[in-house]
Amino acid sequence: MKFMAFTDYFGAEELLPLLTAAIQVEQPDYIFYCGGSMKGENRLSEYQTARKFFGKPDIDNPVIRKEVERDTEHLRKFLLALADSQKITFIIPGYNDASEALYFKTVFGLANIYPNLRPAHEMMYREDQFMVAGFGGEMTLNEDNRELVLQYSQPWAEYSLRLLEYFPGEKILLFHSPPVCRLDHSDGEHFGVLLINEIIERVSPQLVLCGRARSGQGTVKLNDTVVINPGPLNEGHYVIIDYPSLSIQFKNLKNY
Repeated sequence: MKFMAFTDYFGAEELLPLLTAAIQVEQPDYIFYCGGSMKGENRLSEYQTARKFFGKPDIDNPVIRKEVERDTEHLRKFLLALADSQKITFIIPGYNDASEALYFKTVFGLANIYPNLRPAHEMMYREDQFMVAGFGGEMTLNEDNRELVLQYSQPWAEYSLRLLEYFPGEKILLFHSPPVCRLDHSDGEHFGVLLINEIIERVSPQLVLCGRARSGQGTVKLNDTVVINPGPLNEGHYVIIDYPSLSIQFKNLKNY
């Protein structure tokens, strides 16, 4: 069985024809996407400024409204490209995929039309050989934000994923945040979340896929779990995984 996985698209529409070509060539049985579809640069800047000065963010700023419209179109085109592949595709949101309401209205609206799109955030799907579950956005110690960025507190995440330990079969987990390991760094900053390490230790998934850390492309083994950061799709990176052997090939769209 062949899997194709990627993360952090960031509205790179110029790569969509290459992504479509890669899917046609690779012919994966399943696609896994770890979030980061929208750019959200102005929203992130507004959030960081408000936080720095203890102010209230201006979510009605015309610049932000225009960016939201543009990012929603990026998201829609990306999802349509995945839907048109007719491959079963599990997707979760990233840190920049805000607002939550706008993201999930777009995703659920298309998933209602295209049954091969499977929104996996806080969801569990039973396939023939394994179960898939996911949790997107940024995991934080105690912050929850839904408007300009997607942040979920760790108690929220832990509660949402509590049923994993009761599932007896093989598990594949998707996170936007990486666990604490050598895959969690980007530009000198570390994005690892210890809760993900604890979940891995507790439920022993066969495979964990993550994103967010742009410089963290690679694979590590935590206990018996293989963890993979495919690298950012907006730079062309994706990974092909053979299952259940879990042999891995890192590839780039720019080779097409």
